[in-house]
Amino acid sequence: MSERRLPPTLAWVVAIGSLVAFAVLAGLVAGGHLDALDRATAARPLRPGSPAEEVFSAVALLTMPVVLYTVVVGFGLWCARHRLRNLAVAVLAAVPLAWGGNYVWKHLVERERPPSPHELISATGYAFPSGHATAVAVLVVTVSATIIHTRQARQVTASWRLGGTSLVLLVLLDRWIMSAHWVSDLLGGLLWGVAATSLTLLVARVRVMPYELDRFVHPRLDPEQPQRTCAVVYNPSKVTDWPSFRRRVEYELAARRYTPLWLETTVGDPGRAMTARALREGADLVLGAGGDGTIRVVCDGLAGTGVPFGLIPAGTGNLLARNLGVPLDETTALKVALDGVDTPIDLVRLTVDGEREGEHFTVMAGLGIDAVIMAATNPDLKRAVGSAAYFVAAARSASHPPVHATIRVDDGPVLRRRASVIVIGNVGFLQGGIPLMPEAKANDGLLDLLVASPAGAKDWARIVTRVLTRRDRDEAKLDRLTGRRVSIRIDRTDWYEMDGDTAGRCSSMVAEVVPGALVLRLPAAHRQGLVDEVSMALAAADAQRVERRSEASQATASA
Repeated sequence: MSERRLPPTLAWVVAIGSLVAFAVLAGLVAGGHLDALDRATAARPLRPGSPAEEVFSAVALLTMPVVLYTVVVGFGLWCARHRLRNLAVAVLAAVPLAWGGNYVWKHLVERERPPSPHELISATGYAFPSGHATAVAVLVVTVSATIIHTRQARQVTASWRLGGTSLVLLVLLDRWIMSAHWVSDLLGGLLWGVAATSLTLLVARVRVMPYELDRFVHPRLDPEQPQRTCAVVYNPSKVTDWPSFRRRVEYELAARRYTPLWLETTVGDPGRAMTARALREGADLVLGAGGDGTIRVVCDGLAGTGVPFGLIPAGTGNLLARNLGVPLDETTALKVALDGVDTPIDLVRLTVDGEREGEHFTVMAGLGIDAVIMAATNPDLKRAVGSAAYFVAAARSASHPPVHATIRVDDGPVLRRRASVIVIGNVGFLQGGIPLMPEAKANDGLLDLLVASPAGAKDWARIVTRVLTRRDRDEAKLDRLTGRRVSIRIDRTDWYEMDGDTAGRCSSMVAEVVPGALVLRLPAAHRQGLVDEVSMALAAADAQRVERRSEASQATASA
């Protein structure tokens, strides 16, 4: 199955073509080659004080660049809020590029405005290119890109085409009839606005193709390929724009001959029954859209089944996605979930207080103050302010007493600590790239253990500093161990967490790595990097084992 390359090529032609056309036009204007044509096409001035002048003066004020760019910024923030991160970056970057570029071009060309009997506060400075025309072009291209990117209904798209075109024509007419610009100024503003916005969209890797070009976007499919089923397990409280999300998913699934099976999680069930149903109905692929808690439950249900899993991060932390290179942009993550490389990764099975059946986690599990913080975090505050809610909970939980812990990794010696933090990791990085366990890898067949035993504020400060700077190997109050099985017992019951969600209270736990338990869709480049890193890690581990055997043999010989 191969994808045609026409859409990105066409997009570059539009962007580069607009930029080249603008550059040529700017050269002609600067050389005075269009002066006669501009004078011949100048508007007949309106009578000062007439109703028509008052109307067009009002239009000039309402469509000033600062007003239109404010609307564009609003669209960018809306995109960021709806996890369209690449689109948000493109939209927000278009404003300074178009606005600043417009200012630079004006001072390079230095073209005077046409004579006008009207007193306009929006007609100051040089004329070429028109700032109003540039701003309205950025706005129209931005809104058009958002509508197409979110796969709005055809009626919405058609309505905006009419409305956007009318807005552009109104602005051009206003600037022309009020003698604020020459015709070439208006054309130059449009070309620069289109070029600037198109370039930011391309650099941000946002593909925007109208419905009419769908046949070029869709991969070529074998007509004999059977229809497949894709189960979509989603958390409705995390998917910020459900109608748009569903349209985009159905659009991409239809292009790949998948029939969607929509499975919504509930407050009482974060995904267990939904994942079980997906397996019963023979899903060929399962997509999970939600936070780390939802993703963990789906992965737990898929453990050992071999059914590929596509991750669409929609939570606050999104730690599995961050650690494994899954894009945080919703649309790009969807493309990876559908077209990425199937990559086996490890899960960790956790059993507490001697239970027969355990649960798998994908990122980290722990006892101590981190679990208490998760338990104390207000979900409403977390929904409103994101990660900042954890800092509020941390301040409230600062006095939580440490636990007396007995820890054993594999068949190694027993470790006894008065620990404040005990974390078992399948991957090692927290939000913001904080390297809690930087050597942890998701498919090395090992789990990593971190135990922090600070005696006071100075110890806490030193541990945090050393962890952040990755210089903690000689820190006496911090233990790092690696193995396949970890057993922990504490002197009282305390909270424990899995993948950022409080799971309950316990006094003992056993964690065992399950190599290759989950088949996850990953970007091809990151998968290769992950394989290379794991190969290096295994080679280093083998070298350490050989070194330890050699030291043990020498010690025996000496004895």
